[in-house]
Amino acid sequence: MKTRTKLGLTAAAFILPAAAADMYSEINYIFKLAIGRGDKLKLSRCADLSLEEKAIEEEDKYEGENIRYWKKYARHTQCYIEGYDKTAIYCKVYLQKQHTHRWALVVHGYGGNGDIMDYASKKYYDKGYNVVIPDLRGHGKSRGMFIGMGSLDKEDISNIAKLIIKGDENAEIVLHGVSMGGAAVIMAAAAFGCRNIKAVISDCSFDRADKIIAYQISHNFHVFPYPIINILDIICRRRAGYSLKKAAPIKEVCKINVPVLFIHGSRDKLVPTKMVYRLYKKAKCKKDIFVCPNAGHGVSALVAGRVYWNKVFDFLEKAA
Repeated sequence: MKTRTKLGLTAAAFILPAAAADMYSEINYIFKLAIGRGDKLKLSRCADLSLEEKAIEEEDKYEGENIRYWKKYARHTQCYIEGYDKTAIYCKVYLQKQHTHRWALVVHGYGGNGDIMDYASKKYYDKGYNVVIPDLRGHGKSRGMFIGMGSLDKEDISNIAKLIIKGDENAEIVLHGVSMGGAAVIMAAAAFGCRNIKAVISDCSFDRADKIIAYQISHNFHVFPYPIINILDIICRRRAGYSLKKAAPIKEVCKINVPVLFIHGSRDKLVPTKMVYRLYKKAKCKKDIFVCPNAGHGVSALVAGRVYWNKVFDFLEKAA
């Protein structure tokens, strides 16, 4: 009996580290897939994005040619600016022919780039705003090996805002972000509370990065997310330089002192709609909320169209 027990313990001493090593390897793969730079097609296939795909197809059918013409002939330039850690952040800038102090900083979401925000950028431009559209770090033409989940991006957005103000000390800046961009603009407004930031439009933001990743692990991979998410957080801190648990708009939104419009799709399967209510409840500033009926993730503007943009610009008029 004693011999059997001893053999069992000896076997466990070899098996458990091997199992732990296998688990760490799998979690490291998830980290590279989720936070590492690269094509996010594998991840997008895990979720039902039929609502989103249909809305995008319809938008391109009816507005695509107008947007392409605007991009070609509007007064614009492109540049790289330094992120907070000297990472090069690519930006497109559309400038009005007539001088104006109104600026919109339009921020895309996870896995995208500035081009996917053309529909929003043109709306701001047509309303008389200069528009700046960055590719977030780890995306598009910007540098960076890791995605910031809003936590690193808030610093880059603040740097862009500082450059706008350096060139126009009377700049009136609107921060408009979608998905991860919506989280980033909340955290940027909380961190960079200056008089030039006039309002925030946050569309379908998550409330905490660790919670949304845990949600996706659970719902799309059908795996219990703990302790996976805790180990992911450790890897993220060591390799990407930030904590997933601290990439939390829910902890920052109460610090914002400018008006915030919260937007979300009622049928969002990527970021649960309940998250927008949590953010709205926590905000102590002037605020409003618009939950778009029958909209999936990040497509409320395409589904609601004029209703969406009337909401946005009416809110901005009142915030001025």
